[in-house]
Amino acid sequence: MAKQIITSASGRLITHRSVIGWAVFVVCFALVANHHQLRLTVVAAESTPPAHVTVWLNKLSRYVRFRNGKLSCTANMDGQGPPSESTLALWEKQYSPSAWSVRFPTPGEVIDYHVKFVKNESDRNKEQLETTLDVPYGSGDRDKVDIYGENLPADAPLFVYIHGGYWQMLEKETSAYPAKPLVDRGVRVMIVGYELCPDVTLEELVRQLKVAGEFVLNYATENCVKHVSIAGHSAGAHLIASMLDQSFQSAVGEELAILKDVYLISGVYNVQELRYTKSVNKDNLLGIDDGNAKRLSPLFASYDHLRSTGLKFHVYVAQHDSDVFREMSSKMCERLQSFGLSCDLNVLPNLDHFDIVENLALSDYAITSAILEGAGKQQN
Repeated sequence: MAKQIITSASGRLITHRSVIGWAVFVVCFALVANHHQLRLTVVAAESTPPAHVTVWLNKLSRYVRFRNGKLSCTANMDGQGPPSESTLALWEKQYSPSAWSVRFPTPGEVIDYHVKFVKNESDRNKEQLETTLDVPYGSGDRDKVDIYGENLPADAPLFVYIHGGYWQMLEKETSAYPAKPLVDRGVRVMIVGYELCPDVTLEELVRQLKVAGEFVLNYATENCVKHVSIAGHSAGAHLIASMLDQSFQSAVGEELAILKDVYLISGVYNVQELRYTKSVNKDNLLGIDDGNAKRLSPLFASYDHLRSTGLKFHVYVAQHDSDVFREMSSKMCERLQSFGLSCDLNVLPNLDHFDIVENLALSDYAITSAILEGAGKQQN
């Protein structure tokens, strides 16, 4: 059997020439990996090992990776089928944001507080601010926007917000909590509603958000707005990153120049693993398959067409987001930078997946301040 060279973390070379040798090596390596952080890397080969050995090595590589807490949310899952039960259990935890909060004893309390908070703040803003509600941008019941700060000049800077909820929960009516601190400083706020899964597929949602984006830029152009910024949380961040493709740029043309800043907050940028999680995608309510999983993942998208736009991206993630969410945010920022785009990554301490946006109701919050600074509305 031709030799295969493998390196461990120590950099030592190990050569095996028989099937028995491979089997012994795999077993021994697994035992050692329980006590040491070893990195498995194929660095050179005169030929590939037998097929059954390759399978064992792949399994071992994943085992060591998960034992060491090193998750890869950018692996190409296409065509590989569902994961093992143990891997799926890990993914269920990683893609359950409420399980990572340290504010409350149970995940259910985190969700209950968030829903109550965003509703109360949104209701208060409806009462205190000048609004125009339920302005349609599409034909669906939820394809509407709410506008806050209608007493401001027509050409005031415009901030647009896309709520989260894993594409199947929440609504614009309870997502107006960022409005008051911005309106008080002269920035008009537009909250975008959208259809929810499973009434539509995730692929259809992306198409709808492009229609919403066209509506926003048309509105800004008609009102001579010179600065538009847009933010999305979780699923909302995914929808924004997905919206900004070549077809969207072609559809809006020169109006895209009005969009200056994009704020991506604790976003989902890879749906390939997420497609298998029952907690999020039970009975495939999102409509993800081998044909569209990668296409619906912004981490694999090209943003080369945005090079000359001057668009600035700001990626935020919470300290108490899960490992996968923090890794996705880091990879998304790197992806954007790889196309020569301006992008900064901000990990906000002592926050989780939910209060990272709940705090948008505060005038002195880091993201609120960044939005105001970008719009040229410095805080006093």
